[in-house]
Amino acid sequence: MDQKPMRGAAPLDPPSPEVARRYIDEVGRVRERRDDQVNLRPQGWLTIVQGVLVAGLVGSTIVAFRAGETSVAMLLVLAFLMAGQVLTGVTERFGGQRRFTRRRWFYYGALVLAGAGVIATYLLSLLSENGSFLPLGLILAPAGFAVLVLLAIGTCQLWLSRGAPQAARRELPPFVWPARGTTLAFGILLGTMIVTAAMGETLFTSVLTVLAGIALIVASVGGGTDWGLAYLGQVWRWPQFLMLFAGIAALGVTVVVGSTGAVNAHVGVLAGAGIVVLALIASLAPLSAKADGRA
Repeated sequence: MDQKPMRGAAPLDPPSPEVARRYIDEVGRVRERRDDQVNLRPQGWLTIVQGVLVAGLVGSTIVAFRAGETSVAMLLVLAFLMAGQVLTGVTERFGGQRRFTRRRWFYYGALVLAGAGVIATYLLSLLSENGSFLPLGLILAPAGFAVLVLLAIGTCQLWLSRGAPQAARRELPPFVWPARGTTLAFGILLGTMIVTAAMGETLFTSVLTVLAGIALIVASVGGGTDWGLAYLGQVWRWPQFLMLFAGIAALGVTVVVGSTGAVNAHVGVLAGAGIVVLALIASLAPLSAKADGRA
């Protein structure tokens, strides 16, 4: 291999066979150190959580679509997309890498298959709305297959990590501003979505959908900053994740119950207010340096 020395510098002497052999031997040790930074246990549980979230998203939105509540369903889609960005940060927190390698072709192929199942479900739902009425079970079947694929991936990751030593705990970045401000804004947005879905006002829902879409775009552009949603996944502790999953669950239940016409607006307002209060506590609660080290 021809050398390309730095400008003004002489080419380096080629290494001896012994030095070259040591370089090659070191490659394996470098790969081992890299793999030690990737903890498959949390990766597996995270994949299972993503499968559960996909099941909740698809089931809730399909029920809303069949009831003609398209605008309310879009609020839920935007909320899940934001939560997905947070989970992306969690993946990086445990050493996950966005790289395509030959050894990961099966993993990425399974993800593509799961994505195709979700898309097929929405296409069948659209076909059903255009006059070809299809049973709900048939519409949800491809998405159900996608959820099973995600659960299988997570189970395989847990199985592969069964003999691995316990990974050393990493010191997390401190949870400070502006990440706290983004957490509070996210919680307020979730609470407002819940109240809007419970009230069922088309105008308010449309306006909030546009605002939430703009917020998602801004958060995506700032994904690499210390106020982006992905960064939250790297610095959040359990109170913040509790706020997120409680808000997503409350919004999903509100959308489904609202599609049947049985939702109580007062209950929705109380639920939304509760999420806002929880977000206020989660974003402003002091975390000591010792707690940061244990998280």
